[in-house]
Amino acid sequence: MKNALLAKKLEKFKEFINRFTKKSLQSADDIHSLRIKCRELFSLLDKEGTFARSVKKVISLSNEIRDIDVFFDEYLESLPKKYRKKVLEEISSKAKEGVRKKEIKKLRSYLRNLKVPKSAEQKTEEETEQNLVAMKLPKFDKKKLHKYRIYIKKRLYIEKNSSLKDEKKIERLTDIKDALGAINDNYNALERLCSYNIKESLYEKIDRFTHKKNKKLYKKLKDKEVCLMNLELQ
Repeated sequence: MKNALLAKKLEKFKEFINRFTKKSLQSADDIHSLRIKCRELFSLLDKEGTFARSVKKVISLSNEIRDIDVFFDEYLESLPKKYRKKVLEEISSKAKEGVRKKEIKKLRSYLRNLKVPKSAEQKTEEETEQNLVAMKLPKFDKKKLHKYRIYIKKRLYIEKNSSLKDEKKIERLTDIKDALGAINDNYNALERLCSYNIKESLYEKIDRFTHKKNKKLYKKLKDKEVCLMNLELQ
């Protein structure tokens, strides 16, 4: 089952890479799709394998682009209008366009030279579900939530790659992953905002707003965790 799944993922990945480079795909949705395909493929590969390292490199090269997209297209849009307007007055649009264009160029150059094999090294027995150390939702802490997010992603990919998929569990894990992702994106956006050296008083207001927002997300996250636990007890 896993051999067939990996072969299918490799083919789909190759098709997408070809379209990405030949048709010059570069929208936020294109980058997001690329990252999803990379992570899903990576979840099936032996992480020490040559091709696995290449896939991880694609993710790494796309990190900055994704962070820029989230910051300008999602984070700033989520701020109260009075804050958003002041931030945009201080940040030039070139701050997005210039850096993003440069990062897209590096990514596309790497992808053009990436050779997608027909087969690749798969995960070893040590990387199966039995060896995934169980974690519980930690207290509200940036670093601990980041580690928990990685754990949830691993659980999600294990479930998706299973021959006996539990669609309800996949849905619950996806909800938790998305909530953790939103919290992580907000923290990353604050760091980016700080790098633009906006007025300190404005940054402090946005910082307080963002932390309140993350705490609300965390409360919802607790409910999602309970839903997952109830499902697993059935």
